[in-house]
Amino acid sequence: MTTPPAWHAITTEETVAALETDGIAGLRAADARDRLARYGRNVLETEGGPSRLSLLLGQFSDVLVWLLIVAAAISGLLLQEWIDAGVILAIVILNALIGFVQEARAESALAALQAMAAPEALVIREGDEVHVPAEELVPGDLIVLEAGDRIAADARLVEIAHLQADESALTGESLPVNKSPAPAPQTAGVADRRSMVFAGTSVAAGRGRAVVVATGLATEVGKIAEMLNVEEPPTPLTKELTRVGKRIAVLTVLIALLIFGLGLIREIEPETMFLSAVALAVAAIPEGLPAVVTVTLSRGVTKMARNNAIVRRLQAVETLGSASVICSDKTGTLTRNEMRVQQIAFAEFQVSPDRAVNTGGDRIERFAQVAARCSDARLSRDGYVGDPTEVALLRAAHPVLVDAVALREQYPRVDEVAFDSTRKRMTTIHPVAHGFFVAVKGAPEVIADLSSRLLDANGEVPFSPERRTDATRLAEDFAARGLRTLAVAYRMVDTLPDDPAELETDLTMVAIVGMSDELRPETRPSVEAAQSAGIEVVMVTGDHVVTARAIAENLELLDERTVLAGHELRAIGEEELSGAVHDYAVYARVDPADKVKIVRAWQAQGAIVAMTGDGVNDAPALRAADIGVAMGSGTDVAKEASEIVLADDNFATIIGAVHEGRTIFSNLKKVVYFLLSANLSEVGVMLLGFLFFGSLGEPLLATQLLWINLVTDGLPAIGLGVDPAVPGLMSRPPDKERDILGVSHQLRLLWQGAILALGVMGVYVWGHTIQGNEWEYVRTVAFTTLVVTQLLHIFNVRAQGTTALEVGFTSNRLLLWGVFGSLVLQALVIYTPVGNKLFDVQPIHAVDWILIVIAAAVPFLVIDRIKRWTQTRHPEWRTAND
Repeated sequence: MTTPPAWHAITTEETVAALETDGIAGLRAADARDRLARYGRNVLETEGGPSRLSLLLGQFSDVLVWLLIVAAAISGLLLQEWIDAGVILAIVILNALIGFVQEARAESALAALQAMAAPEALVIREGDEVHVPAEELVPGDLIVLEAGDRIAADARLVEIAHLQADESALTGESLPVNKSPAPAPQTAGVADRRSMVFAGTSVAAGRGRAVVVATGLATEVGKIAEMLNVEEPPTPLTKELTRVGKRIAVLTVLIALLIFGLGLIREIEPETMFLSAVALAVAAIPEGLPAVVTVTLSRGVTKMARNNAIVRRLQAVETLGSASVICSDKTGTLTRNEMRVQQIAFAEFQVSPDRAVNTGGDRIERFAQVAARCSDARLSRDGYVGDPTEVALLRAAHPVLVDAVALREQYPRVDEVAFDSTRKRMTTIHPVAHGFFVAVKGAPEVIADLSSRLLDANGEVPFSPERRTDATRLAEDFAARGLRTLAVAYRMVDTLPDDPAELETDLTMVAIVGMSDELRPETRPSVEAAQSAGIEVVMVTGDHVVTARAIAENLELLDERTVLAGHELRAIGEEELSGAVHDYAVYARVDPADKVKIVRAWQAQGAIVAMTGDGVNDAPALRAADIGVAMGSGTDVAKEASEIVLADDNFATIIGAVHEGRTIFSNLKKVVYFLLSANLSEVGVMLLGFLFFGSLGEPLLATQLLWINLVTDGLPAIGLGVDPAVPGLMSRPPDKERDILGVSHQLRLLWQGAILALGVMGVYVWGHTIQGNEWEYVRTVAFTTLVVTQLLHIFNVRAQGTTALEVGFTSNRLLLWGVFGSLVLQALVIYTPVGNKLFDVQPIHAVDWILIVIAAAVPFLVIDRIKRWTQTRHPEWRTAND
């Protein structure tokens, strides 16, 4: 058996012959068994990914994590500080568990895809209709399709009767698709393969038979499952923290080797020098950083959840804030996912539905009568139910008739001629006082050909050639605006013929209707807000080019950019597309693979891409994007493949989340900067103490440094992580570099860390001068001075683009509580016997607190004034350093 190049492009006879089956009797049972053994079961089984154990072990591959593990080992095994070791290991394990849960969710996405499969299928085998488990379907099986069925495999249609399929989850097509056994063009995308039905979709109306051509991973939904196996790109925050971790690791090793080597040169005992090197290494490592990052992101998750953005992955909070491109789905995200009548065109005027009830006249009422009668839509307790087009007509008719549903009950349908893709019309017949009312709706060109009269202000008038030309032009104008067009007509008869189709002549055309899935009211201002923030908004949809263009024009997305159709997209390479992505604002009629291609093309340009979607067809792109955003009303597959789920399906919520993400990244930069500058001040104290004041002993012990890094720095750092947003945050372009430790930041870290260290060393030297050989007391004063110095320094760090005195001290209450809490904990260490024993400290005399406050305040004021001086000379630094 040879496989043709495209099942959708060949005839049913060629399909049956290629699959060596029978288009009437189906496969023999024996052949079905043989094929099941050859092709395997109709299930979505992908290659096994990493085991749960390897996922868990992978969480310990980060440089900073290993530094923390080494610090814990040194604290416990060498320094016998088991409490500090336990705290550090608890931080490492907590972060590893969070990462493990995040990465294991890919399997949930695959499970959601598998759940879409139908449990059973009705097939014809050896001429008999039998129900078989869907997983036993094989290529060549002849399946029976009926309204409401979930389709279990990809199949080529053999025959149909008014068959429509709901393929919205797979293709993004917002309306049911009319199917036909006629071959589709060879180049047709999935959404345009009218001769095919696909696994995971459903039969919306009608019935038919089809020959299975693909099962399992060979189906379109199976291809999506395979695409979901791609590795997700690391988030900007993950990459930046990895970069910071490597720099800290190098710095730590260099400092430790320097001190150890200098000690050996000065003939100090190797064991003593080793302990000094360990203390310096502890001082260089920001042990509290992972915990503070986790807490900051978690608070962001909670805040976003209150605003309808449910975050499934912590790092996604920050990543969305760094987005430079949003590739947005159309249906349900930018629009309501709800067809509405936009314009009703009569003979000489047009009117919107909201004004129709006030215009009066027989034509408005007659339009409503036809729209209500010639429809299967209904009004239930949960709202309107039925075909989206018919629901739109019923909505438009309801205000005019007061109760359109009651009209149908008053004049019940006695016969009908159903819609199909060949006739392009639907007719219903209803008894009235003096005969029968025939209601017809369909394509404008078809209704025009069947009409001999037109209803205008004077009643029924001949449908002249001029009026036909006007009607044709009007329908074309509606279509060009992206509106779905429909015409309604009627006829009154005394008696009914044997064939109801004979009534579809000599009609009176009432109106041409233009309808569309209208924009959400908040979409336009949200898109404008994104553009003001320097974020490019791109529409990616499975809908038709004309429809997509109309929405884009309404949103003013196009400007100098244009629309790229799916078949054009598939004809160019990924590299060529990457070089031209800025030329396109809309990608229409695209397949799942096309969406991934678009995402990768933007990423190749260095963009941080956020992708929105709700269908199965969106899942691969959601996973490939830097940040996947699924709609709350979307498929489970899309949700499981995404990082953020919008509970309200609202594009405006994305913009709010971007603002929150930008705020979080800005605060995380401050947190990292504070912790590293604090650690550099500790390193400076230890280095100066060893190099110039070695005879005075170690200024600080390793246990004291661990206490500062984990507790007294950690609490206020958490408050710094929830600092209010800086003014104008959403009027700036995204920070594409995302470099927390750029060259300018490294220089500031060095000179500010040195100033902080000099203040502490001044206290240390002065204390030895006054106190003599009271090593433990002098070290206690120096220890406390360093704590207070760093707590004041956090206010300088908070004011990155300005000065601490300009920002003030009271706008972040959590930070103030963190500083107060750190001071209380430090006091407990100094003034309780347990604290004295654990940290080798003594109670500080009241008079020495004056020295501590002065020694801490001087560096704070010096740094604040230097910042003020540099910003006066270089005003551009204010914004750059926010």
